[in-house]
Amino acid sequence: MSYSEKREQIDLLQQKINSYGELSPDVKKKINYKFRLDWNYYSNSMEGNTLTKEETRSVMVGNITVDGKPISDVMEMRGHDNIISEIIKIGKGEIRLSEKRIKDIHKGIMHEEDETEKDKIGKWKTKSNYIINYKGEHFDFLPPSEVPEKIHALLDKTNAAIDAINNNKKNAPHPLDVALQFHLDYVLIHPFYDGNGRTARILTNLLLISFGYPPFWVKTDERSIYNQYIGDIQGYGGKPNLFFDYVSDLILRSQQLVLDAIAGKDIEEPDDIDKKVAMLDRMLEGMDEEIQLTKNEIVMQQILKEVVEPLFRKVFEKVLKVSPLFSDTEFTYYIDNGGGVHNNINNLIEDLEIGWEQKKGDIYTIKLSVYLKKLKKLGTKAFDESDNFIINFDNHKYQIELQQNETMDMLYHKRLSKEKIDEVASKFVNNIIKRIEDRVEDRIQKR
Repeated sequence: MSYSEKREQIDLLQQKINSYGELSPDVKKKINYKFRLDWNYYSNSMEGNTLTKEETRSVMVGNITVDGKPISDVMEMRGHDNIISEIIKIGKGEIRLSEKRIKDIHKGIMHEEDETEKDKIGKWKTKSNYIINYKGEHFDFLPPSEVPEKIHALLDKTNAAIDAINNNKKNAPHPLDVALQFHLDYVLIHPFYDGNGRTARILTNLLLISFGYPPFWVKTDERSIYNQYIGDIQGYGGKPNLFFDYVSDLILRSQQLVLDAIAGKDIEEPDDIDKKVAMLDRMLEGMDEEIQLTKNEIVMQQILKEVVEPLFRKVFEKVLKVSPLFSDTEFTYYIDNGGGVHNNINNLIEDLEIGWEQKKGDIYTIKLSVYLKKLKKLGTKAFDESDNFIINFDNHKYQIELQQNETMDMLYHKRLSKEKIDEVASKFVNNIIKRIEDRVEDRIQKR
């Protein structure tokens, strides 16, 4: 199939995609994530970035620390993802290319630690650059002195073509021709000291997306063909149509991904489960919430001594500051369904320890009930006030109920500081005091 035939096929497929109208958020999210992942990974790896695909995923979700890899690789991948995420969001629409846009993209994807190299980012090259092509021969790109003029001419030509397409001019070029010719012209100029391949693919995909087509990327096993076509055109008079034909296949692949996603098919690669697991593991590196202990008899004895008893003592202490306002105060503890009544904290703790030992760690809820009986000085309008201080235990964490719909979850290897214990107890007792204040105020107003 010739390039012109593939071009027609691409247009037909795009019409089919467009006929589905606005895609659902889930489908759109699936497609955009796949585009971002493959575009990020393959485009950066072509330029020597050492991040694996799962590490690329990790950077995409915000974990910018990838152990054992150069920080520049991580930061450049992060910047690249930010740029293409914005391009994908823009979608189809009128655009114009400018020197500023090109330089801003270069600033977004490049990272240098060395101050001298850092100063080159976002600026046209000042030194000649070259490659050793696939034949092992030296090829010089455009001299630095000619870059501004050639870039200016390329932008004028491309923007004129964009205007002609957007205005439906009779002799307007095909959008694919404009995008792919821009790619070839740009890499021949090679305007920056580094990052030219990545910016070329970003800008070409920006054009494709603005024209309503999906982006393309070059996989690892396709890289040599991509480089050979460009090398032939740059150094040996190769025909651009061969390159256009090649990239058309990559665009068709992207369109098929879109259609598969719309049809509800899986668009992940066969090994993506392994990559996702590796990515999740990498995402969790450095987190301080790793589950280190699960509920057992030994762990629960530690929790009793280091969490439950200090909390109960502190709650008891603070409630006793309120109790003189009432005729009587009663404390009851419960371990699941069993417990006892005490007005002395030491006796309560001693009894609690016995009940705890009998359960041998198989405990789901412990509760300290506070019962304040008959508020003094209100006569016939006297009322009671009560509340429950509750701690729940599941397989890997304990949970303190601070008040309705507010809880504190802690893993078993973590303990509350003395300050936090005091804060939790104060919050519990202050909630009781607030209810008492509200009820007293209500009764005073009704006198």
